[in-house]
Formats: sequence, C-alpha cells, structure tokens
Amino acid sequence: MDKYSAEENLKLIREVMERSARYTNFSGLSGVLSGVLALIGCAVTYWINDHVAVSRQDMLYILTWCTVLVLAIAQDLLLAHRNARKSGQSIWNPATYQVFKAIFPGVFFAGVISFVALYDGAIDAIPAIWALGYGAALCAAGLFTTREVWRYGLLQMATGTAGLFLMSKPPYSLYLVALCFGLYQIAFGICMTRKQR
Repeated sequence: MDKYSAEENLKLIREVMERSARYTNFSGLSGVLSGVLALIGCAVTYWINDHVAVSRQDMLYILTWCTVLVLAIAQDLLLAHRNARKSGQSIWNPATYQVFKAIFPGVFFAGVISFVALYDGAIDAIPAIWALGYGAALCAAGLFTTREVWRYGLLQMATGTAGLFLMSKPPYSLYLVALCFGLYQIAFGICMTRKQR
C-alpha cells in the first residue's frame, strides 16, 4: 500500500468515525414547523385567556401544549427519519441514543419544575423554565451535533434567565413562548436549512 492510499484510508476511517459519533439527521424544516406549531399554541392560549372561564384554563393550557409537543416531536422524528434514509443510515444509531441521553436531564427537570410551578399557581414562570430546560438540553445535545445547536442552547438559556426576571407576568410570559419556541425556532430552522444545502 502506497502512502497516498494509506492517507485516503485514514481519511475515510476518520469520516466514518465522526459520522457515527455525530448526530446529523437534523432537519431545518423541522425547526420551522416546530416554531409554527408553537406560534399556533400561543394563539390558542391567547384565545383561552379571553374566552374561557378561569377555572377551566389550566386544563386547556396543558391540553394545548401537550398537543403542540406531541405534534412537534412526531414531525421531527418523521423528517429526521427521511434525512437518515436519504443518507443510507438508520435514525436509531449510537449518535441518536447519545443525543437522547444528553437532552433527557434538561427536559425532565424542566417538566418537573413546570408541574410544581403550575401546582403553586406560578404559571407565568413556566415559559422561562421551559426556555432554560430546553437551552440546557440543546447545549448538551450540541456535544454530539453541530456547534450551532450549542450556541442556540445558550441563546435559549440567556432568554429564559432574562424571562424569569422580566417576563414572568402576563401577557409577557406568552410573548416569551412566542419568542423562544416560535420565532427563535423558525430562525434556527432556516439557518440549519441553509447550512444543509
């Protein structure tokens, strides 16, 4: 084997190892769709605030945002599966499992703290808690994905921190959701789409 062949083989081995260690099935379109779903959730929440009795609002908030979450996860998985199939990979590979393990703590603790806040009547603090948990999850996932994901996580955490102090009162808490999970998510999706081209 000559020197050139050895260098080519090493380069190929390095690329295969990086591909197996990095999650590359992100879909920019998924980010845009998730952002649109969040904005729809904000519109529904705004309608609930104006048209539903206060005694029934909490249950409708939970139903609305659980629906948004399920739809966002479903479309993300479908688009990630499509991307994986295009590149001849399986969506369920070691990198996928690493990302799931990385994001779980941030998402889990944001969920737990949100239910405590809901139980204690601090519902307007929940969007900032979500942004902090989501940001922490993104920063952890960024270790196994792209640098942009890690930076996006920092932006979410910074906005969530500011939100705890500045936007945890109505109607600002709803604006925080629209900003973090709507507009930021759409902008991030567009950036990722451009990068993938």
